[in-house]
Amino acid sequence: KKKKKTFFHVTNMTLYYTLVFFLFVIECAAFVVLILPFPRAWRRAVLRWVSKSELIARSQIALKFTFVAVLILFIDATNRTYSVQKHDSGEVIDTRTEISIHAKKFYNQRNMYLTGFTLFLSLILNRTYVLVVELLAAEDNLETIKKQASNQTKEQLRFTELEEQMRKEIETLTRELDEEKKKEKDFETLKKQARQNNDEYNLLADKYNDLENKGSSKDKKND
Repeated sequence: KKKKKTFFHVTNMTLYYTLVFFLFVIECAAFVVLILPFPRAWRRAVLRWVSKSELIARSQIALKFTFVAVLILFIDATNRTYSVQKHDSGEVIDTRTEISIHAKKFYNQRNMYLTGFTLFLSLILNRTYVLVVELLAAEDNLETIKKQASNQTKEQLRFTELEEQMRKEIETLTRELDEEKKKEKDFETLKKQARQNNDEYNLLADKYNDLENKGSSKDKKND
């Protein structure tokens, strides 16, 4: 004789799949949160909190055991589904038994799809989370590169302005140096002219003295 399932046993099994259903709903909500176009600052803050939270880190261990349990339930539901299908393809049975078999088949298939989709969505959710984190990291790197490029552009402009300023100063100093050289050249010219004038003056003075001396000698002879 087959053992009849007690109400407590049936309730426990129902509770298992109810918890799996709630886990599936939570995964769907988390997936929607990941793909919605929230502001980047909000998303970065949430993901930073998730990645650094000790509570989330500790709950990951519990989640791993939970998904192992879901995998066991998936294998059990799959086994039960194929067992019912194999039993259904056998000999002809009465209507009540057929309804019972179809009901078992429906519930087992429901449980199989529920646990299967929960496991599949967990993989997608994990991969999506990794991609979003990598995307945010890439955006941060891009912002850093943009800031560095902007700083380099500002530095380049500053150096260009400084170079232009120094070039103007060099031109001014070169102009002043040319003027000083010109003044020095003019001074040398004046100095040379003054020397020549002095030489000519001395020559004329000597000639004048000679003429005076000659005049004095003639006067003395006449006397």
